[in-house]
Amino acid sequence: MKKYYINVQGGTGLNVSLTQVITDLKEKNPDEYEFNVMSPYSDLFQCCDGVENVYTPNQAREFLFDAKAANAEIVTTRLYDISDFIYKRMNYKQAWLHLLGIKYDKKTQPSDLTTKLNPVSKFPMIGNQVKEMEKSIKENGFEDFVIMQFYGGQSPLVQVPVGTDEKGNKFPDWGKVPYNGDNEPLQRHYPSDMAAKFIQLFKQEHPKTAVVMFQLPNEPRYDGTFVFTVPYLAYYELAKSTNCLGTVSIDSCLHHLVAGITKSVVLWGHSMPEAFGYNYQHNIIQDCRRDDIIYMSMLGPCANKIKYIKPEALLKEVDNELFVPVVPVEE
Repeated sequence: MKKYYINVQGGTGLNVSLTQVITDLKEKNPDEYEFNVMSPYSDLFQCCDGVENVYTPNQAREFLFDAKAANAEIVTTRLYDISDFIYKRMNYKQAWLHLLGIKYDKKTQPSDLTTKLNPVSKFPMIGNQVKEMEKSIKENGFEDFVIMQFYGGQSPLVQVPVGTDEKGNKFPDWGKVPYNGDNEPLQRHYPSDMAAKFIQLFKQEHPKTAVVMFQLPNEPRYDGTFVFTVPYLAYYELAKSTNCLGTVSIDSCLHHLVAGITKSVVLWGHSMPEAFGYNYQHNIIQDCRRDDIIYMSMLGPCANKIKYIKPEALLKEVDNELFVPVVPVEE
């Protein structure tokens, strides 16, 4: 059995992609590999059945000594620093297999992986939180819902300044954490004014479908939408609900988290689905110059102008993908 100790360096989406690869490999070859992971997002890997041991970053010594005792392969290279990934000659799946030294198909195409986690088994409170979320949606007169994300690039694990309420109770003060999507190496967000217009049009077209936002507290808010303060894994379970019609998002955490669970419409800015996406999602590639974005880390934030899809056009794409048209039955 080949044993791996993997130190994951990256954001939520990257960590989710590793759970996908691990699950896929364990399902195909259950006795061939053993995976042990150290990550700031340890909760993701605790919910991944294919992972043997999970470590947080402050357990680095234990991680390394356990790896040495097992004579295991230690993987610490950042996926984003692989030459072929920089050149976009491989996608997430291929890059992880490359780091693990496992043979893979070199033909570049969007990933066919899916996300398979078991959050409720490890964190039972998530099940109750999802029930409360669905209850709130129903009590407000909605029959179903769509989950949306238009901003990203922030980590929910960031150290947030602490505030206090009038009773002296402490709480994370996200109001003191400025958010500027323009500082990202690759521009992925959908402008807030266009998102607000799209949501307005969506609500007019689908008055019985709630809009649930997947966002952090310091990101733009939109009228008439639901914002829940829950762990991100709760949205994984919420997306599995029969009342979830799908998601509308940018290339960020959400579309990785729900990959293969529900229908997804994904907006692409500077990044591309060939490297970061999935072939079964509905990928909308917005027009922009992409000749220098392969060097995203070295050149810093990319300022190439994106020709964003109009809210009216986005609504048509979403309607065609998430809403099945009613065909009259001939008598």
